[in-house]
Amino acid sequence: MKTDFEWIQYFKTIVPEEITSTRWEHCLRVAGFAETLSSIHSYPNPEKAYLVGILHDITKQKKNEFHLKYFEKEPSPEYDKIPKEAYHAFSAPIYLKHDFGYHDEEVLSAMRIHTLGKKDMSLLQKIIYASDFLGSEYAEKQTDLPVWIRKTEENLNFGIYLKAMKTLNNLIETRNTIHDDTIVTYNQAVLALKES
Repeated sequence: MKTDFEWIQYFKTIVPEEITSTRWEHCLRVAGFAETLSSIHSYPNPEKAYLVGILHDITKQKKNEFHLKYFEKEPSPEYDKIPKEAYHAFSAPIYLKHDFGYHDEEVLSAMRIHTLGKKDMSLLQKIIYASDFLGSEYAEKQTDLPVWIRKTEENLNFGIYLKAMKTLNNLIETRNTIHDDTIVTYNQAVLALKES
């Protein structure tokens, strides 16, 4: 059985073959933020957080047919409710299990929520959700990024709020429907920030 470090070394050879170099660079940034935020916010396994970071978008650039094929391997009624833009978050864990024999449910569950969010996220899920925003191309281009990083290091809910807000704004601007999990994620982050 491989350690998290061994899985990291293994998947560092696999993931770059599955996505573009730009997307891989994003994954490495997310992994770096996840590792750092783990240490700051007392998640006990920063290596595992780093691993989620490099894995989370492994199926991001696959076609819809790919996602649907993997959904058939593990059918769930929730697939009918998720937007196509979030398919990769749900197909990736199935892909990892069936094609690579990877079964750490803590890692796989953090991958599942990194796009839509979720009610009452675990610490690792929160770290990955916030890291996905901080490591995004959008965030990288913003002059406020150093402030966003500092505030997320001070309070993880700030990074969650940032991502949920950006997602909501994008969906509203493009007149797309909003998944219930994203609304719940935003509301929980805002309430947590008010209470802190």
